[in-house]
Amino acid sequence: MSDFIEFTNEHGQCVQIAREEYEKKIIPQNLELYWDNPEMLRQFAMELVRDGFGLQGGKAADRLLELYGRIEPALNFRAVAHMQAGELDEAKKVLIECIEKYPESGAAFTNIAKILAYEGEGNKAFEALQQGLVYDPNQESAMDLYVHSFLELEQRELLLERLKELGEIEGAWRPHMVLGRLTLEDGNLLVALQAYREAIKKAGESEEVIMNVTGELGQAGYVYQLIQIAEQYWKPTFAHPFTGFNYANALLATEQGEKAIAVLCEMKESIAEPYKHTVEQFMERLPQELLAKAASQPQAEQAAEETNSNQKKSRWKFWK
Repeated sequence: MSDFIEFTNEHGQCVQIAREEYEKKIIPQNLELYWDNPEMLRQFAMELVRDGFGLQGGKAADRLLELYGRIEPALNFRAVAHMQAGELDEAKKVLIECIEKYPESGAAFTNIAKILAYEGEGNKAFEALQQGLVYDPNQESAMDLYVHSFLELEQRELLLERLKELGEIEGAWRPHMVLGRLTLEDGNLLVALQAYREAIKKAGESEEVIMNVTGELGQAGYVYQLIQIAEQYWKPTFAHPFTGFNYANALLATEQGEKAIAVLCEMKESIAEPYKHTVEQFMERLPQELLAKAASQPQAEQAAEETNSNQKKSRWKFWK
């Protein structure tokens, strides 16, 4: 655990401070400031738990229960704060209450599974984890644990079958996403693309999913397939520029520089102000002769129109 905490101060500046000073000065100040603001307190409480301040995170979690009532998200968060502080018995009690009130709480079953796994109850932990995914198959941490369990036992083929079964649940997109990633690793491009497209479809063409799909295809070297996905789903109005960067990198890799610049220019015009400079920095790293050529040729404008109508390793971007 780092000796320093990074946080945003009241002036919107990102600063670093020693953990001890943060605990003594910033935490009490922010708890007091957000005490009657449930949304701000919730965000701060999540940061406290993430950064390992279990005691203060628990205090904030108790206050959230007062503000929201004993609803499912508040109960699950209180359990997580207990777990972070090593208070497993207390966490279990809260999770049991949550499951009694909300018997289809996928998060509660996943958290129970984590406790059971820590206590060495492997079989019970797996049963709880699988039940949690049946109730909510789009849980990221649960899916990561699920995949790890199968791969650790070298049961890859069985895992692929289970992912297909989970993918049949209404609204389940993450099983398809993981299925795409695993089959891509296996070199089965056709199945991977089918799974990726299904993930995008079931996620309602989510920007996050499209970005991760294009990132994974780019990382694996399938730039032409990346371009196909981007041409179908990318929009210059996406909130973040990273899918557009994946798209532009693939176009550059396939010697379609003018079209890449057209994509970047269109994105720069449409994206929110905080990211315009990020797009400009990306473009500044391009060969100047390419920029000059694109500026002098009408094809760049035509490529932009075509783009609009079609609407972890290095440069390929993933959601964070």
